Amino acid sequence: MPPAGGRLARAATPTHAPAWLPSWLTPWLTQRRLAWGLVWLMALAFTLFVGYHALYRHWEFHTDAFDLGNMDQAVWNTLHGHPFRFTNRGNDDFGLPTRLSIHVEPIILPLSLLYLIHAGPATLLVTQTVALALGAFPLFALSLRRLPQLPFVGVGLVFAYLLSPFTISEALWDFHPVALATPLLLAALWALDARRYGWFLAAVILAMATKEDVGLSVAVIALLLAVARPQKRRFGVLLAIGALLWVAICFKLILPHYNVGVAGGNNYWYRYNWLGRTPTEALVNALTKPWLVLGYLVAPGRLGYLAIVLRTAGALGLLAPVLLLAALPDLAVNLLSSHTEQYSGFFQYNAIILPYLLGAAVYGAAALVHARQRAASQPDAQRLAAAGAGLHGEAWALWVGGWRAAPAGLAKVGHACAALWSALLERIPAPVRLLQPLLVAWLVVFSLWNISTVGRIPPFWAAGNPPSAALSARMTAVNALLAKIPANAPVCATDTLDPHLSDRYTLYLAPDPQCYQASYVAMDLPNAIGDVRAADTKMLKRMQASGRYTVVGATHGVVVLQRIGQPLAP
Repeated sequence: MPPAGGRLARAATPTHAPAWLPSWLTPWLTQRRLAWGLVWLMALAFTLFVGYHALYRHWEFHTDAFDLGNMDQAVWNTLHGHPFRFTNRGNDDFGLPTRLSIHVEPIILPLSLLYLIHAGPATLLVTQTVALALGAFPLFALSLRRLPQLPFVGVGLVFAYLLSPFTISEALWDFHPVALATPLLLAALWALDARRYGWFLAAVILAMATKEDVGLSVAVIALLLAVARPQKRRFGVLLAIGALLWVAICFKLILPHYNVGVAGGNNYWYRYNWLGRTPTEALVNALTKPWLVLGYLVAPGRLGYLAIVLRTAGALGLLAPVLLLAALPDLAVNLLSSHTEQYSGFFQYNAIILPYLLGAAVYGAAALVHARQRAASQPDAQRLAAAGAGLHGEAWALWVGGWRAAPAGLAKVGHACAALWSALLERIPAPVRLLQPLLVAWLVVFSLWNISTVGRIPPFWAAGNPPSAALSARMTAVNALLAKIPANAPVCATDTLDPHLSDRYTLYLAPDPQCYQASYVAMDLPNAIGDVRAADTKMLKRMQASGRYTVVGATHGVVVLQRIGQPLAP
């Protein structure tokens, strides 16, 4: 990896103020300070505006059991001595009542300590929003290391990050521990570039604690490090082995252990069984029948998703594509799934992909700037020599430094490929003096274009709009009704009420047959999920007709029952 940055980068940063500023500001407001100020302002705006909509979406009863209710219950139970326990499971969850039957998320353990300050879903939503906003800072710091003389390019990259449909959807769509992997992996990329290996290791370990498959991308980064920095080869190889070992433990031991009776030991394999009954069979089919995979990937929905991925950060990552290798495992997981949400451009499924798209964009922007500067200042012969001999100092050559320690023939091929790539970049028709405004404009335009193509964002955003007077009255009445349910009582609830009752040991999601064991039942049939509304209605009618329930209250379509007799048979 290139050694540029640190004190050299800071020394190269422009200390003069922009020419367009008033003279009374120029003594203290440099380009770097102004850029940092804009980054802080954008991160604060994201926290306030997106966080506001995420919270009001919850307070207005638009969040769901999956995934806010079950996450809140798991965190609450973890704090109260029952790690990872949750009972409000859906119709695709067949394992034991623990998050470990769905995903391996050890980060829930430290997260639960936040409930000592304030327990409830709002804490998770605020934590997620703030964490995503904080990802702007390592991204900007990485950009400053690579382009210290063009700080506003980093501002453009931060804009692309905070306005990405992937980032917005992570913040709006309930809570998922894997969303925390986005800022953590951005921090890891900065630390790796800055040679802060302790911080890098801490960041990737925490990232791997957010979900079982994060280690796949970490292993790729570790192997790239082993190639790019021979002096860190052992560290990189050991980290790659450790990351893959953790992934294997999760998929081969932890998940199967808690998914008793589930085929393959994984609740979600049904999304991939079109390729094979087991992961091994699917891998064999993918290798021996590649046309099956290709035919699956060229479907219109998946091609549209790939377009969203490529448009992220203006596709600048394609100018330095090696870092994109780390995004391939999760990209394949999304593209090969039969679950349309995974390749919709929304939801949490892009949390691991996004940091690598942005990190590659930093290197891509630096590659373009350095190539154009070289083209403008050196004759052809000198440029070719610089491209061939000085690759270890190029921002885009993240991986090329390792060629110096490679066998002579392989090193020669590597230098030749890199020199050709550099020559191609030099011919991109962009004036050197206009590179900064051009790149910023490019990033802004592509970011606006990208977010406008994801149709799920407007309704999710609107769901968190300020409530009308009628909606405020409904919120007050429903909350008052739910408050009549004792805090320690086992409860059954429909989807949108579930996250408002999830701070308890036992909670069931209607129409789970276990609902008949609950002491209280809270149902909102008008807002029940469409594909289970009929089953919810049937369950409620059976309870009311049994004579074993009394009505606690009803308001605005919400009814709360208390069981006074023996549980009904499922």
